[in-house]
Amino acid sequence: MRPEKHDTAFEAVIGLEVHAEMETASKMFCACPVVDVLTAEPNTAVCPVCTGMPGVLPVV
Repeated sequence: MRPEKHDTAFEAVIGLEVHAEMETASKMFCACPVVDVLTAEPNTAVCPVCTGMPGVLPVV
């Protein structure tokens, strides 16, 4: 059997998504401290930028 050739307008695009945990003293887009999740109280190191509230813009 012969494979048939197909004319298509499609192009394969392959991407790569990487997740990494950085060892920094603060978060990337705000000044909130990075805390130990096992010992810190819940929601003690968050701000409107961390929670993605509408109308707030992160700063790099």
